[in-house]
Amino acid sequence: MITKIILACVSLVLLIYMAWPQPASVEDFAVLPNSVRSTLDGDVWQVPNVKAYFSNNFRSFVTDLYRADYQKLTGFPFPPLRLNYPPEFAFTAIKDQTQSTYLEEMVYPLRGSLFVNGYEPFLQDGSPRFRGAVKMVAGGQWFMTKATIRYYPSPLWVRLLVWGGINMAVFLLWKGFRTVRHG
Repeated sequence: MITKIILACVSLVLLIYMAWPQPASVEDFAVLPNSVRSTLDGDVWQVPNVKAYFSNNFRSFVTDLYRADYQKLTGFPFPPLRLNYPPEFAFTAIKDQTQSTYLEEMVYPLRGSLFVNGYEPFLQDGSPRFRGAVKMVAGGQWFMTKATIRYYPSPLWVRLLVWGGINMAVFLLWKGFRTVRHG
């Protein structure tokens, strides 16, 4: 009996977590401070849920900003998980031909993901990171970095379907365990 109550409580908490509101699109996320929004092809409307900024903000600032913003937009008391990927994965996660020196994913498991990609051809001291590094021009200003974010929301019906599948799997495992134990 106590096991059923515990499982029901865990299932209810999981349901609340899965059904909790989330940002609708990338437009809900904060604008990168002291930046100019990119109007390059692929950064505007051509690729869904993508926006990019030219700025002089580096990795730690950009990733911390979007991690905190994602947590604020969801309203959870805990931050999203932070996963690092090789820069080459930006071709898949963001868009084809994305220039990248870092790529991080902010994710709430079983919910949506926010990818934060950065291109930093210069170090913070202004020295080039690699030979041939050039500053970027946007809005009549020179910038050392470009940050691109892409949001992958998960539809509510998918999250509820996953919740139902998890409940069904737990129920079947519990029944199977009881059959083997008493059988």
